Amino acid sequence: MPPEPTAPDVGGGPARHAAPEADDGRPKPVAPDADDEAVQELIRVAVVSRPLDDVVDLVTLLEQSPDGVTTAASVLRLAAVARSVDDVTRLVELLGPPKHSAEHMDEAIRHAVEERPIPEVSRLVHLLSRPPHDPHSGAEAVQAAGTARSVEDLMQLIGRLREHKDIDIDSAGAGVTGTQAAFEAETPQAPSAPPAEAAHAAPAPADAVAQAPGGTPLVWLRRAAGVLLLLCAAAHFPLNWSDAPSLGLPAALGVSIVCALAGVTLFLSASPVVAVVSTLVAGALAVGHLVDDRVDSTTLAYVLRPDGVTAPIPALSAVVAALASLLVVAFTVAGLRAAANREPAPRG
Repeated sequence: MPPEPTAPDVGGGPARHAAPEADDGRPKPVAPDADDEAVQELIRVAVVSRPLDDVVDLVTLLEQSPDGVTTAASVLRLAAVARSVDDVTRLVELLGPPKHSAEHMDEAIRHAVEERPIPEVSRLVHLLSRPPHDPHSGAEAVQAAGTARSVEDLMQLIGRLREHKDIDIDSAGAGVTGTQAAFEAETPQAPSAPPAEAAHAAPAPADAVAQAPGGTPLVWLRRAAGVLLLLCAAAHFPLNWSDAPSLGLPAALGVSIVCALAGVTLFLSASPVVAVVSTLVAGALAVGHLVDDRVDSTTLAYVLRPDGVTAPIPALSAVVAALASLLVVAFTVAGLRAAANREPAPRG
């Protein structure tokens, strides 16, 4: 039988049915998960479909509400991951100074660089590193990629950034060639010698290398990191061989030799792969020092605390070498980005 209608409204409107009741006569509670799913779907639809100005306003208003900080962070992350790369670059502009602090802008860049596919990350880094974007945006994207992505991702990213550079060079060369052909067609009696201004504007290859931003500092930074790795190898070299555990002596010698090889290779080679491998070697050793007190292992203690060496020196040398190697990786990626943005000089 159909449920009995309740009393009609005072205005004579149609009768309304009573709310569903539980077995004891009380109204059934609404499941909280349904509300949460509705909120998440509402956020997703708003972030994906509304204009970027509305998304920025939504983040600002949510942060001003008592319990909206977490939701604002979710909105920012979703926008950085779900919107197109061009929308993300525009979002970075809207979130930057002077209207907003650089914190939101950096957070959006980090989410996009850490979670998007490598082809999209390479294009994002390429766009953020070019005008009219703030140089801080490109530097933040490079820093996030150099510290958060895997070694394989870094290699793919380096290759794609080089492809962007080659495309820019080809485009610039094609434009110069077309302009020159049109000029020669209009002035067939022009002298064959190039103008003095063009000769002065085209730098020699040696000058171009000397003027490359970060070239010489990067060389010295790489050499300094190599020396720090050699000092790290010396700080972990076992001096007492008589009381060594069964596996302690081979492990200690292996750690010292690997650090020494990484230091020499980093000192002599400019390869980004060498810098990444050196960072992993020194970083693994630094992590070993961090967990040394929590692991009951005589072999690990023998490797990380060699006799005759003051206690803080091995751990400090590993941490400093890891940071220096990481800086080499970051500056190498930044140098590639700067080279991709640098337009080639016109060729006569």
